[in-house]
Amino acid sequence: MTSDHFQMASQLWSGAGLQYQQMKAKLPYLLVPALACVAQLAPGILAQQPPDRPDRPFRQFQNERRARLLANLTEDERARLRAAHQKALTDPAVQAAREKLKQARREFREVMRPALLKADPSIQPILDKLRPERPDKQ
Repeated sequence: MTSDHFQMASQLWSGAGLQYQQMKAKLPYLLVPALACVAQLAPGILAQQPPDRPDRPFRQFQNERRARLLANLTEDERARLRAAHQKALTDPAVQAAREKLKQARREFREVMRPALLKADPSIQPILDKLRPERPDKQ
């Protein structure tokens, strides 16, 4: 190798160093917007976690409201409230009222679906998508 080769090699390295410094200076201009995008998308992705009880449907708005209300309570108050709720559910009057509520909801759905179809028959495929397949219950 001649001295010209060494000189070209040293110029290459110095040029690469200059490029590295320029890229390093521009990195925040790329990194900050990328992190901002991730930060905006993260709550939507993380908020849709599966429910605690897979046997019950996930009601996002109901759960958000409940979480907002329970956030004002201490852990001890939440535990006491949860225990009282479980105990109240064993009360025969509460069980009867809950059964009436389930029946009323069932009757409402039985009346509402035909009324929706009467109002707009073209939504039949949409309603079919909303009704989950439940082989054990019809």
